[in-house]
This record gives sequence, C-alpha cells and structure tokens, in this order.
Amino acid sequence: MALAKQLAEVMHEVGYVQKDSMNDFHHYKYASAEAVLKKVNVALSSRGIAASTRAELVSQEIIKTDKGAKVLAVVKLSMDFTDGQESITAEGLGSGMDSADKAVMKANTAALKYLVANAFLISWGDDPEADNKVDQIKIEAENPFTDDEPVSYPEARPIVAAMKGKRGVRELKTFLGHAQTLGWGWDQALGFAKTQGVDLLNGLNYSSCAKLRDMVKAEKGVGS
Repeated sequence: MALAKQLAEVMHEVGYVQKDSMNDFHHYKYASAEAVLKKVNVALSSRGIAASTRAELVSQEIIKTDKGAKVLAVVKLSMDFTDGQESITAEGLGSGMDSADKAVMKANTAALKYLVANAFLISWGDDPEADNKVDQIKIEAENPFTDDEPVSYPEARPIVAAMKGKRGVRELKTFLGHAQTLGWGWDQALGFAKTQGVDLLNGLNYSSCAKLRDMVKAEKGVGS
C-alpha cells in the first residue's frame, strides 16, 4: 500500500485526542504531548511506518519578566515518515520559556506535539478564535474600565494603567467600580483601602487587589 494512503488511514484513526492533563495555575484541561504521541505511535507502528526527527533552534533570547529573566526558545522540527520505500516529511514550530535550562526542551516538545497534530489534523476541541478570555483581556487592555465596571475617578486611571497586563488589575477595577456605586469619593476609597492594609498609590499586587475586591463586596452586601 502506498505510504500516502497508509498515512491517510492513520489520520482517520487518530482524528481526536482526549484532553488528559490539567494546567493547575491557569485551571484548564489540555491534551498532553504524551497522549498525542502515544496514539499516533500505535497507529504508525502497527502499519510498519517509522518516524525520525530533525530539530533546528530558530531563536533563543532572554526575556525580562516581573519574576526575573527567562529564556524564550523557538524550535523548528522536521519529521520523516517512511515505510522503507517512500518518505514523506512534515514540519512544525514550537516555543518554550523557562527560567533555567529547559526552554529548548519545552520548545522541542511543543513543536513535536503540534507537528504531529497538524500532520494528522488531530483535534482536541480547542479553537483559538473562540478564546473569549483572550478577547476579554485585549478589550480590557484597550479600555481600562469596562462598561459593567463604571469608574469616575480620574485619579485612579494612572494606577490602573500601571497595573495593565498584571494579575490583579481586574480585581482592582471591580473594587473601584463598587466604591463608586457606594457613593464614595476618591479620598474615601483611599481611606477604605488603608483600613485593609492596602496602599492604593504604592505596591499593588494580585493579593492586595483581590482583598480590596472581596472587602468592598462585603461592604455592599453582595458577597465575594
């Protein structure tokens, strides 16, 4: 049987991979590279098709973050499928970031996973264009105060701008929105924050903003 036809059979057999892993930090499920490769490996080996890879380090750079410097690596991976007579090649890109020496390995794993997924059109139920969370982040970055969180404190705008892109900005906006609906002036909002041990003008982080959000909700009687 021609190699292309055998690979088409593999494509049909491995068309969907169940999400088997959980990202504990961001709280979402994903299909691991192990799950993808295990399913494809069985389908290929049962047909006597071998695979070999070649990796190229496309770029490697130092990225400065709030938690220190990290290495960002991009790897291009090529995979040859062969039945001993014919060969077909597929390619993929992957990136990985790490504070130590694992950036290249993460990038290589990502490249391998998505190379195989793209080569065999594997689905695990994700659609990047349907990522409402990413769209919401973009909207909030462009407009620090959303329609459902009306804030009339001009003094607060540079504070929110300084928090842009950081964890806690959403909680900060929620606090300010509730403070406004309570009829508090800016000085009263500052004073309330200080009673909670938070200086709105300095040193804000996620935990302090979340604390303010929860306390002002309790003040309004709407729960946390």
